[in-house]
Amino acid sequence: MACLQNWDGKRLKNGYAFYKTKYFMKTIDTTDTQGLIVRGYKELKAAYFMLLHITDKKEVKSYLNSLLDKNEITPGNRQQINQSQKEGGEIRHAIQIAFTSKGFKVLGLADNILSTFSREFIEGMDETFRSQILGDLGNSGPENWQWGGCNTDDVHLMMLLYAKTPSLLADLVIKHKNEFHGVKIIKELDTFDTPESKEHFGFHDGISQPPMGGLPVSSSVSKKYDIKDPIKPGEFVLGYLNEYNQYCKSPHVNSTDDADNLLPVSPENNHFKDLGKNGTYLIYRQIKQDVFNFWKYLKENSKEPVKEDFKKPQIEAAIRLGAKMVGRWPAGATLVKYPEYKDRDKKADIMIEYSKDRLGEKCPFGAHIRRANPRDQLFSGRGGDDSKQMIRKHQLLRRGRVFGKPLVASMHPEDILLVKEDDGVERGLHFICLSADISRQFEFVQNVWINNPVFGDLYNEVDPVIGTRLNSENSYNNDLTCPANPTQRKYKNIPQFTQVLGGSYFFLPGIKALKFIVNFGH
Repeated sequence: MACLQNWDGKRLKNGYAFYKTKYFMKTIDTTDTQGLIVRGYKELKAAYFMLLHITDKKEVKSYLNSLLDKNEITPGNRQQINQSQKEGGEIRHAIQIAFTSKGFKVLGLADNILSTFSREFIEGMDETFRSQILGDLGNSGPENWQWGGCNTDDVHLMMLLYAKTPSLLADLVIKHKNEFHGVKIIKELDTFDTPESKEHFGFHDGISQPPMGGLPVSSSVSKKYDIKDPIKPGEFVLGYLNEYNQYCKSPHVNSTDDADNLLPVSPENNHFKDLGKNGTYLIYRQIKQDVFNFWKYLKENSKEPVKEDFKKPQIEAAIRLGAKMVGRWPAGATLVKYPEYKDRDKKADIMIEYSKDRLGEKCPFGAHIRRANPRDQLFSGRGGDDSKQMIRKHQLLRRGRVFGKPLVASMHPEDILLVKEDDGVERGLHFICLSADISRQFEFVQNVWINNPVFGDLYNEVDPVIGTRLNSENSYNNDLTCPANPTQRKYKNIPQFTQVLGGSYFFLPGIKALKFIVNFGH
């Protein structure tokens, strides 16, 4: 049989009949994905995450089966969502389930199946060598984590609950806590709906997301995303081609194990069934933000020039330096497009061309958003097109939420700077992202861009906002260079403004895969 072609027109080896199915179609099967892959549930303002330890796998399997039987695990396809989760056609609440590798083992998934998951997932985020890669050192080391670390009970699964209102969420939480037996709650993580989509430092957050191919998108996609052409779905969802025109390594089972024929055939070997199809890896890190000391440092140390007739120059200088650290003004406008303080209240913009700021005089090379997504200018000798192609292979779908009461209700830097002392409240970010390849996507960005002290030909600098100052040699990388004409400004001894409180690698399975997992061994 002649080789078939995939949706990019490339030839495929092994012309099996099953290749005629949706497996090689561009469209993602959203009826089988959990909804978090498709959307961040922004319309569901209230969210609550429960980290659970399995004490009775039979009870857990029974409860998860009941959720599946009642279609209560919210799928990506809106038409397939259980009517009890809707109101007037709109989603009123959603339920998602994700597992750690230890959770799969406790549930009874066989070792020969567990071994087919990615190495990073199997070893876990708290593995010693991985701490070096991620920069989880000092106070952020797994030995100091509140959950997920080496001195805490194992997290086996996470239930993510979303709702339109806090009262609806409260009812949802109580319902599942009363009905979900066979588990011990390790940690209950609440969220806070902040004004203007801000994170606690006071900057507009979640502005840009990579457009995922295989989903219905409007014709104005280039105006909504910072990448013009959609990223191939295999970068985020297992079972689809990625930017290399290949499939990310996906967990699989022997065909004989799938007696109910729930899973599709593996594209790599027709003797296996693909357990990962329509699933993804979920990376979760709870990050504490030291808001008071962040702005205290900026206020006391900023040397940014104040050119305008402003009544409070110290506040202006602090906000200027904060914008240099982040790469955006608090309202969201980027420094590349709006470098002047008078434009600080412009609306958030997405299309950023760092190639128009090659010297970093508008947005420093080490600024947070320039490190996290260098877009069209990498610093390894690559041109604009090469940079863009490289960036496409290191994208993440972010699904984070804020936790903790803000230092000031408005979350405006001008108001935060007036606070005289810290209130001691724990606040920060539930960093949640989805990727098909933990190592190539999340760990690469964290290690090579965020925590690399020589990123962009810099020296002794890491991400000034979220980077880890302490390195494996117990020395500190804590500078920030702000290029300027005629003289650049250098900031030294920048404190650590964030701390990892806990974290774990989870797997968010497709609906059919979840059913297989829950019933494996019966």
